[in-house]
Amino acid sequence: MGLMTNDRIAALRKAVDANPDDVLLRLVLAESLVTAGDTEEALDQYVVLLDQQGLPEDQFVPVGELAAANGRLALLRSLLEAARQQGVVEGTGRLQQLVDDMIAERSGVKIKVGPEADVPFELDTPKETTTFDQVGGMEDIKRVIHRMVILPLSRPELYEKYGRKSGGGVMLYGPPGCGKTLLARATAGECGLPFINVRIEDVMDPYLGVSERNLHAAFERARANAPCVLFLDELDALAFARHKHGGSEARRLVDVLLQELDAIGSENDGLLVLAASNAPWDVDEAMLRPGRFDRVIFVPPPDEPARADILSVLVKDVPADGLDLKALAAQTPMFSGADLRALIERGVDRVIDEALSSGGEPPLAMHHLADVLPTVKPSTLDWLHRVRSYIEFANQSERYDDVAAYLKSRDVRRRLS
Repeated sequence: MGLMTNDRIAALRKAVDANPDDVLLRLVLAESLVTAGDTEEALDQYVVLLDQQGLPEDQFVPVGELAAANGRLALLRSLLEAARQQGVVEGTGRLQQLVDDMIAERSGVKIKVGPEADVPFELDTPKETTTFDQVGGMEDIKRVIHRMVILPLSRPELYEKYGRKSGGGVMLYGPPGCGKTLLARATAGECGLPFINVRIEDVMDPYLGVSERNLHAAFERARANAPCVLFLDELDALAFARHKHGGSEARRLVDVLLQELDAIGSENDGLLVLAASNAPWDVDEAMLRPGRFDRVIFVPPPDEPARADILSVLVKDVPADGLDLKALAAQTPMFSGADLRALIERGVDRVIDEALSSGGEPPLAMHHLADVLPTVKPSTLDWLHRVRSYIEFANQSERYDDVAAYLKSRDVRRRLS
């Protein structure tokens, strides 16, 4: 019997090789391979059939279950996508379940299927220890955050009395490198709450459905640790405006984020969602409606006192002598925190070069920093030029009036002219 089966499969292979576009022949070969227990080769044949659009609709689920049993996630996703494109109703839910189960198994994420299910996310996220004292300058911004964010969480009984829930969403925007992430972390520390930082690389995945699943997992972890602060970095990448993007995957991710913010099927009490964006005008407009990221805070480049504070932190552990940080702060208008770090690092490089050539261990001095200062340009200027154009032509909602006022200040106008 086995010999006859092998002979039949060999004959079918030859026939398929001679007639590669014959869908019926390839289907018979695939089914014969399954019967013979050669599932890997059978699945290879099903891949070709799917590409040829020759796989019958009633075979989608059986082939999907076979693919799942053999770890063929790519084929499983292709089956799901083909079913959707062809408008197959029956079996699509089963294929989606198979995809979800395989992704969950590979990522180690457990799925809750009832009240007795395992808790899928860690419940011991430590409380954040960073505070506003560790954030140089930006006193006005700290006061705004305290009033808008910290007070509702630190005095929940007052807000409960007036029927105002704690939590919600706040978007910090401004040039890169100006401390938005540090501010968010310090906000959690001021509230004594855990801080869950969700970066773009933690969410985005090239495979179908995985990005949405990762985003949902982040919110579930935050809810499991509530009250806490969930921070979404690069919101403009996660929630790129749907009317500017033709891809269905980006649209699905925005839809999932909207559902999470609206707490569909869950509860967001005590969950403070902070986000940062360098390009808030690219964020989908639906994100900025009341109940979502309805509070928008501009984080400008650090002012002179803030730059002095940042410089003092940057040189704290560096052997130095005679540094006049106030004078250096006055010489670095529009520098971001990242720019100041680059300045100090280049100065230290000069010191190391000097140490290697002299054999000594000289301290970092003002002349080292003066030598490298012309090589470091403020990175915030490009951002401010772009936002000036946006404010001029597309600020009808007056959402960005704070940055508009900043651009009108004398020093900023002079730097941008």
